[in-house]
Amino acid sequence: MKLKAVIQVLNRIAPPQYACSWDKQIGLQLGDKHAAIKKILVTLDVTSQIVDKAVRQKADLIVAHHALFFRPLENIDLHQPLGRNIAKLLKNNIAVFVAHTNLDAAPDGVNWALARRSGLEPEQCEALEPTYRERLYKYVVFVPRDNVEAVHAAIAAAGGGHIGRYTDCTFRQEGTGTFRPLAGTQPYIGKQYQLEKVNETRIETIIAEEKFGDLLNAVRVKHPYEEIAYDLYPLKNSGRTYGIGLVGKPDKNSQYARYKKIAVCSGSGGSLVQKAYDKGAELFIVGEAGYHDQLLAEELGLELKICGHRETEEIIVPVLKQKLKNELPELEIL
Repeated sequence: MKLKAVIQVLNRIAPPQYACSWDKQIGLQLGDKHAAIKKILVTLDVTSQIVDKAVRQKADLIVAHHALFFRPLENIDLHQPLGRNIAKLLKNNIAVFVAHTNLDAAPDGVNWALARRSGLEPEQCEALEPTYRERLYKYVVFVPRDNVEAVHAAIAAAGGGHIGRYTDCTFRQEGTGTFRPLAGTQPYIGKQYQLEKVNETRIETIIAEEKFGDLLNAVRVKHPYEEIAYDLYPLKNSGRTYGIGLVGKPDKNSQYARYKKIAVCSGSGGSLVQKAYDKGAELFIVGEAGYHDQLLAEELGLELKICGHRETEEIIVPVLKQKLKNELPELEIL
C-alpha cells in the first residue's frame, strides 16, 4: 500500500481541520507519499529509542502524537539527537506522520480516551476549547422504490442522518421521476430516446461536510442508475463542535460520581482552568498545569488533579493501533 493511501486513513481518524490554529506540524513530516508501506510503528514520541526500534523491526512508517521537529529547523546537526534521528530515518526509508491536536480533538482521540477513563461519556460532553465546528448539508437523492432500503442503509453506514444521539434520520416522499436516455447510455430502466416515468422515493438527510465524499461513494455502489440525481444544500444548523478538553457529568458508577461536573484535558491543559470553571466543572483532571494555573484553580475553588503529561496521552497508543488494524488489515501495526 502506498503511503498516500495510509495518510487518507489517518486523516479520517484525526481530521487535520480539527487541529488548533497554531499547530502547523501535523501530517507528513518526513517521507515520500509514493513509498510502499508494509509496517507501521505507533508511538507517542519520536525518540532515539523509537527510531532504533523502527529500524530494528523494519518499519516503513512511524505514526506519532508528538512531532519529530516542532519548530522550524535552522540546521541539521548530525552530532545532536534530532539530527542523528533524521539521518537514520532517511537512511532506512522510514517516514514520519504526526497527529497532534487534531488527534486530541477527534472522536475516539486522546481526550475521548481520557474522558472514558474518568467516567465520562464523550458523546455527551462539551469541548472546553473548540477548534472545529462541523459544517452541515442537506443531502437529497431520488431512488427507485425497490432500491430505497439498500440506499438508506448505505447513507447511514457513511455517516448520513446522524443527529445528536440518533442515527438513520431521514425523510421520504413518494413521487414520479422522468428521464429520456440519450445515445451512449445504458439505462437501468427504459430505452434510449424514450421518455421514461418511474415511481421514485425522495430521500433527504443531513451530512457533515467531511463525510460527504464517503456518502457519495456508498450511495453510488447501491444506487442502480447510471446517473444519480441528487441535491446538496448548505445549512445554517450547527454541527457537533470538536476541540481540546471535554466537560460533562460523570457516570453514577464513576469514582468521580460525587461531582456534578468534571472536565478533562490531556497533556498541557492548565491554560484551560478558567474555561473548565466557566463551564461548571468542580474537578479538572489534567496532564500538567503551571504554577499560575494552579493558583488560579485554587482561587476559583476548582479542584485540580494533575496526572502527568505522558500519562494522560499515552493511553491513545493502543486505541490508535487498534483503529489502524481495523482500517488497514493488510498492514502490520507495531
